[in-house]
Amino acid sequence: MIPNVENIELNKGHSFYVGTYSAKYFERSWHYHNEFELLLITKGYGTRVVGDNSSLFAVGDLVLIGGNVPHAWFSDPIFFEPDNNEHCESVYIQFDRSIFGTRFSGLPEMKVIQNLLNKAKYGLRFTPNNLDVEIVNLICDFPNYQGIDRLIYLIKVLDLFQKGNYEPIVSQDYFDSIFVTKSNRIKKVHEYIMNNYMADVSVQNAAKLAEMNVSSFCRFFKKVTHKTFSQFVKETRIDFAQQLLINTNLSSNQIGFECGYSSVAYFNQCFKKISGVSPLEYRANYKKI
Repeated sequence: MIPNVENIELNKGHSFYVGTYSAKYFERSWHYHNEFELLLITKGYGTRVVGDNSSLFAVGDLVLIGGNVPHAWFSDPIFFEPDNNEHCESVYIQFDRSIFGTRFSGLPEMKVIQNLLNKAKYGLRFTPNNLDVEIVNLICDFPNYQGIDRLIYLIKVLDLFQKGNYEPIVSQDYFDSIFVTKSNRIKKVHEYIMNNYMADVSVQNAAKLAEMNVSSFCRFFKKVTHKTFSQFVKETRIDFAQQLLINTNLSSNQIGFECGYSSVAYFNQCFKKISGVSPLEYRANYKKI
């Protein structure tokens, strides 16, 4: 599992991206991007991770995620078994808020959608109601839409979403303290950590990206995130280790190396300090759920 900052490239003649995913299992890619993402699970089940929230998902799971919020879908372990014949599918729409334009987005009729997009910074999970069949059908048909229909139906889907029942996914503390921040310096540092957590992560390199000396950077980082730089890196690595323990059959020693620890003993020590249990206990406790 390699986290990354995803750059979305639009097809010629399109203002936003519509994609479908179909494979034996979801790729477990922990990533984020500037664009909003509306994603519907059409086949498969497992664990959805958005920001600091980890929840089970199944067919019909629909979420709207704001820009720059890390997210990933982890298939249930059964999908990795050689004799399993099931597979996973999803339909997703990725768009920038600017596609609606300044004047159009400011129209009174668009106010409810603008409010929805403002709330999407926390990630929103749609809960089924009497509108769920219509919104699901529209999203499933999205890959077939062409021309102006794509934009019209995107507005329609967002309108149905805001008329339905939905709830935030990401906690206020997570949003305020770490990932979704107005600070471009923190964003650059976050990208550096997310792309290099498997190797050496240097506070010197992070400070250079933030265009600060090390001591000033450390004070700045702690003020914004309420954590020291080294603690943040440790928690990031352990977070990925937890996901690998849940979603793969790799040994805990292998997972420690995958997450940037050269010493098994030190990995176990850090994991227990942050998680409260050993890696093996963590995996065993998850299987009991």
